[in-house]
Amino acid sequence: MSGIKSLADELRDSMRKGKPPQSNENPPAEPPKDTPKKKTETLESLFENILSHELTGREKLLIRLDDKTLFLLKQLKVAKGIDMNKIISYSLHQFLKNHPELTRYIKEHIKTIDL
Repeated sequence: MSGIKSLADELRDSMRKGKPPQSNENPPAEPPKDTPKKKTETLESLFENILSHELTGREKLLIRLDDKTLFLLKQLKVAKGIDMNKIISYSLHQFLKNHPELTRYIKEHIKTIDL
């Protein structure tokens, strides 16, 4: 019982000092060295691109989103101040830019429609 009490006392002391508790059983695992900085830089540049994206259209659309996506977009608004309309517009622009075959298909298909 005294062993548990001393562990609890050690934990409280380390929390007061702002240090992580020292454990003799398992040393903390070292995080991967190359991924966190690179991922953070990539994510920050993505946020910058989204925030600099201009909403130029006047047309409004009603879209349906699943609950998980909507929740994520709301959290992104709180965390980074990115409006849902801006991120949806940016995402669609990127999608169409990365898939030019879709635009070509639509143009070719429109030519074959009889009005």
